[in-house]
Amino acid sequence: MRPTTQLRASQASDKLTVALLTIGSRGLRTPCSDVAVRNYWVSELQPERRQAARWCVEWECPVLQPCLEAAQLNDERHGVWGGRDMTRRPGRPRTDAA
Repeated sequence: MRPTTQLRASQASDKLTVALLTIGSRGLRTPCSDVAVRNYWVSELQPERRQAARWCVEWECPVLQPCLEAAQLNDERHGVWGGRDMTRRPGRPRTDAA
């Protein structure tokens, strides 16, 4: 990563962290923090990740946009971030589920 890209990625991660701390201080949670379903966001099974991506939107995740921005700038390669499945499989094109 180039220094400018690294800085933008770091800033996006910091923005996500602040957003998470802010909602936590208000007693709110993200859908991915629900212990009953949190494994869906990092599941090896595409249908579960697809469901997690839908929940991000349907449950109106309060950090949806900063989560997606941080994932994109940090080149996340596994799991659901900001309502999109970022998982990349060798030899297969990445698909974004929303």
